[in-house]
Amino acid sequence: MLKTAMIFGDNMVLQRQKPIKIWGSGNAGKRITGTLKGKETVVSNTTVGADGNWMIIFSSMEVERGLELEISDGIDTLEFHDINIGEVWLAGGQSNMEYWLEFDEDKNEVLNGTMNQDIRFFDFPDVSYEGQLEEHDYSSFGTWKKCTREDLPYFSAVGYYFAKDLHENLDVPIGIVGCNWSGTSASAWMDTEYLKDNEGSAWLEAYEEAVKGLDLEAYKEEFRRNPANNHSVPLKDMDDMARKFWYPGFSLEEQREMLRKDTEQEVNVTMPVMGPYSEKRPGGLYETMLKKVAPYTIRGVIWYQGESDAVRPQLYFTVFGKLIECWRNLWEDELPFIFVQLAPFGEWLGSTGENYPVVRRQQELVSKTIPGTWMVSSSDAGMEWDIHPKRKKPIGMRLALCARGHVYGQDILCDPPEFSTAERFTGGVRINFKNGDGLYVKGDKVNALIITDGEGKELTPDKVTIEADGLLILGNLPENLTISFASTPYYEVNIYNKAHNPAKPFVVTL
Repeated sequence: MLKTAMIFGDNMVLQRQKPIKIWGSGNAGKRITGTLKGKETVVSNTTVGADGNWMIIFSSMEVERGLELEISDGIDTLEFHDINIGEVWLAGGQSNMEYWLEFDEDKNEVLNGTMNQDIRFFDFPDVSYEGQLEEHDYSSFGTWKKCTREDLPYFSAVGYYFAKDLHENLDVPIGIVGCNWSGTSASAWMDTEYLKDNEGSAWLEAYEEAVKGLDLEAYKEEFRRNPANNHSVPLKDMDDMARKFWYPGFSLEEQREMLRKDTEQEVNVTMPVMGPYSEKRPGGLYETMLKKVAPYTIRGVIWYQGESDAVRPQLYFTVFGKLIECWRNLWEDELPFIFVQLAPFGEWLGSTGENYPVVRRQQELVSKTIPGTWMVSSSDAGMEWDIHPKRKKPIGMRLALCARGHVYGQDILCDPPEFSTAERFTGGVRINFKNGDGLYVKGDKVNALIITDGEGKELTPDKVTIEADGLLILGNLPENLTISFASTPYYEVNIYNKAHNPAKPFVVTL
């Protein structure tokens, strides 16, 4: 029977200016003809292989709207309607990328605004093992959706704001492919071969230890029976995270008490354990989700992830770097990766941001050493007592700004201020910033700045002020000096450049 992969359907957006790959399954030996009807009719042919798989490739095209696609093997014919050609990005990561517009602080502004039919989304269903798709009704996922008041709440908030800003500046159709899952480490999203013979093997070793002696059949039966493993109900998982475990307006102690009561009411729900069906296992989601959407032609990847890697923070440079290499090899394309540095965070649901400063430094290293990668700052967009910040608009817009500058070649200031050099002068220290054009402080004083002497004693300078693209720290400062900026788990940065990008963390010793 003739089929295409799930990602192909009505309303889809295809990538401009690159060869367009369409694939699926059918009867071995059958001749497949693909016809793309727009301003011109384009035809491509192939033959179903012995393994029952086929792929046709259309030559690159420019922006178009309202195309029709027909796939035929001479007996069966598949038709797809209202197809646009524009810019397509994959939105990957964990819960802060998955985080739906329904729970975003600015959702009413979006839902009461114009429904832009040029922006479309595809979310691959959260499935962690082969066959799971057939065990539940996933019909709410796996189709291309337009911006409507009914469907917008289910879109990634970061993905939507990214797409909206790109569309406003490029004026082309924008497609977002969502492939993400809350609570997952980077190790779940890559071929396990890329975790071998490097530091990432710690994830493989931990998994082997966790499943040692596991009764496989009993495990699989329990996993299927556990309602916590049914991820087919829209908003359910995110509802648990965004509503139940966030109590605005209450102290941390009050929130903990509310959480304790909520948890006691959930005693009949057993949390899933690690094993060959778990979404958290190394390589699992690479096989059951990512490979199902690859090699759908895309421009690049936006990525928001790292919270779940804080258990092994010193490995993140290696693991994330290998993930990028893995994805680029899978797509056979040097895809741009634009990612979000972890937001300021204190404590939530038993998790802490204790190791976040290490992960942030590892992320910075990725952006500095791996070509075609860029990092945006979330230094002003965190929440101390919630791992899921409720304002995603700044994040989406900064990702788009970075794409416009680095991927689309616009001559704009698109990067956040970052430490460049530090120099002493009579009466103080000057911190120079790269990308510091129009540097300003929002508020009465500079936040997130800690100055210590050689013995670790915290110092209070006479004055801290902005001058041109630098930060002046004035006072009688000792010889041995450490200046830390945004170096704690939670902080509130209020130094910006003229693009309203907040400064990134840094530590310098003088």
